[in-house]
Amino acid sequence: MRRLAVTICCLGILASPVPALAQSNEPATLTAPSAASFWAPFTAIPGDVKHFASKDTLKILAPAAVGALFGSQFDHEGIDMALSRFQPARVFMPGNVGGGFVAQTGGAFALYTLGYVTKSEKVRALGSDLVRSQILTQLTVQAAKYAIHRPRPDNSDKMSLPSGHAAGTFATATVLQRHFGWKVGIPAYAAGAYVATSRMSANKHHLSDVVMGAAFGIAAAHTVTVGTSTHRFELNVSPTRGGGAVTFTKK
Repeated sequence: MRRLAVTICCLGILASPVPALAQSNEPATLTAPSAASFWAPFTAIPGDVKHFASKDTLKILAPAAVGALFGSQFDHEGIDMALSRFQPARVFMPGNVGGGFVAQTGGAFALYTLGYVTKSEKVRALGSDLVRSQILTQLTVQAAKYAIHRPRPDNSDKMSLPSGHAAGTFATATVLQRHFGWKVGIPAYAAGAYVATSRMSANKHHLSDVVMGAAFGIAAAHTVTVGTSTHRFELNVSPTRGGGAVTFTKK
């Protein structure tokens, strides 16, 4: 029963913050980069980094950190369960490959290039947001990895916290949700949870690693898509038996 509770807790922590953390309680005033130059998304990165250090980002990372802290007491059990229950490994191989930096950033750049070449403003804008969110995500995630220096479950290196795969896929999901709403956002976030699970099943990340990775990705995507969505949510975090829960209420 305890293993079942941990499993439910893992899925709950991964899934429940998604809609809540993808939104802000305060409207935005940032403007998108000019489409005049092909390199506009890249020249916008310094400004994105500056705006990432904000109260809105804190509202996303702080509740996730609390949830990760509660979940960390089950990190070892979570890995044992992932290795024994989330098999065979080939089922999760697409998540380990598709959630990587090359796939996420490469796909975003390809979409942006397509929009620029075909002069499709909608595709260009989406691709631009995806490129900027992926770059900002990896800049912040890699900085955190080097600062925290947490060993991976398999002890292959000390780059475990936060998960870059989870961060990248949740950044993509947040951008898609901000552009297209929940009809696209829900399956996109489900894909993010699948990638996060794949990293645990590969013995590369703890539960707390993927929770914080997801939060970093959501925060980065929110930074570059401020003003894109008109939906607003109220965040709440509370302890639960065997972990923590982050909930949201539409305002």
